[in-house]
Amino acid sequence: MLTDGNHKPGSVKMGYYALKFLFTQIYHKDWAAEYLPTPKIAKTLPLVLSRDEVRDVLAVIKNFKHRSVIMFIYSTGARVSECVNIKLTDIDSKRSQVNIREGKGLKQRLVPLSPLLLTILRRYYKVYKPGHYLFEGAGGKGSHLGVSAIREICLKARFRTPHIKKHYTPHTFRHSFATHLLEQGTNLLVIQRLMGHADLSNTLKYLHVQQLAIEQVVNPLDNLNGLEELCKIK
Repeated sequence: MLTDGNHKPGSVKMGYYALKFLFTQIYHKDWAAEYLPTPKIAKTLPLVLSRDEVRDVLAVIKNFKHRSVIMFIYSTGARVSECVNIKLTDIDSKRSQVNIREGKGLKQRLVPLSPLLLTILRRYYKVYKPGHYLFEGAGGKGSHLGVSAIREICLKARFRTPHIKKHYTPHTFRHSFATHLLEQGTNLLVIQRLMGHADLSNTLKYLHVQQLAIEQVVNPLDNLNGLEELCKIK
């Protein structure tokens, strides 16, 4: 796997740890890491859409249910797997919260429920009348929308937004949620909790993709008092 060039670094790393588990846990042999070092995986920055691009994508999704799904992901930062598992009982309109129970590692978290999203979900409920899951699948009551179906929504939207050159997916709206919060001045620790990140380092990557309002930065020289005299030529 290391030399044939046919496997991605992530696949090689999975094979590495599977082999290490076999040697150490099954055969109870020593693992000589110096002869087979851990493969390195290149760190890539998350793909993020601008606010205008998010609006443009939503505008081309004509199906109200499909548009509601993408709005839900962008508004809550939910993973696609979390989104499809949201139940009606997870929407707490009284406390303006969404309870994400099927998080990564089965961790539960609460995220704010946007007033606009609540209005959209109420309209959605009146039209589609879901019974158990918020976004039901083709199987009807008791089944949820499939992950591949949500990917298909974005795939079709990409054909309708040729001016957006980014290869966006449903997960892009989760990245955009976190990045736009950061650009609005939200504390990193708050974003970490909303995203369900166990490690803050996973949240720090959004620092590299946020758009900085450089024109609003006040130069420290301009904040020094009593420099008027020093600016004069004597």
